[in-house]
Amino acid sequence: MIYSIIALFSILVIFLIVLNIQCKIFYSTKNKLRILEYHSISIDGFEDQITIRKEKIIEQFEYLKNNNYTTLWLSEVESLREKKQSLPPKSIVLTFDDGFRDNYFELLPLLKQYNFKAVCFVVLGRIGQKVDWSGKYVNDNMFLMNKEQLLEIGSHIELGYHTFKHDNYASLTLDEIEKDLQLCHEVIAKENLTVFPALAYTYGGYYRKKGEKQQQFFALLKKYGIIYGLRIGNRINVFPFNNNYKVQRIDIRGLDSFEDFKKKVIFGRKKMF
Repeated sequence: MIYSIIALFSILVIFLIVLNIQCKIFYSTKNKLRILEYHSISIDGFEDQITIRKEKIIEQFEYLKNNNYTTLWLSEVESLREKKQSLPPKSIVLTFDDGFRDNYFELLPLLKQYNFKAVCFVVLGRIGQKVDWSGKYVNDNMFLMNKEQLLEIGSHIELGYHTFKHDNYASLTLDEIEKDLQLCHEVIAKENLTVFPALAYTYGGYYRKKGEKQQQFFALLKKYGIIYGLRIGNRINVFPFNNNYKVQRIDIRGLDSFEDFKKKVIFGRKKMF
């Protein structure tokens, strides 16, 4: 009997450890930060992994508003860290990758309506152009915001880095990554853009394997002033971050149901195991 109790207790402890790693259940709300990852918004009913219908995102924004979530820019997160202050209760960062034109026409009005803030990670070498990188979910109708639109959205949308031409850093050498960052800096200066130094890794790709190369990669990001590097991960972050270059985001897909969305916001993912 005693062995059965010990075994059950051990299973419970392991379960709680795993649950805490994923959901951070034993952390205070002032130390938990959810970062959601979006891409494109459609108004014609189309949806796939990276494109969400406008009706769906409105439903999701309603949920966040009704449940008292506070949206933050990453610059505000950094300011709180510098001042050693806590996060507001139920803090969340809404991020949108690539800089699709619909973020100007569809997202910006919604942010104004709900008084939300968002971060848009821009492919800096493709401003105002048609999307030219390959991918299962990319089509000929996808265009990126131009300079004027990027300058206009600043009331509710903070800009960040999403590489120069949407390359996967995991596939590049350190020299190629450095050149990419140099080109990003040149565009920001030339176009007089205000871009917060946070980088969302395209395809979630970075030097994942721990060791000297990863440290060199992180050192390179620091050299070019990058404060945060964002991966995917699908977990709730503990704030302040343990590693500023391995910040995790929760992938919100266009095909997610509303129940999927709620689970991801609450737990970090829709399936726990």
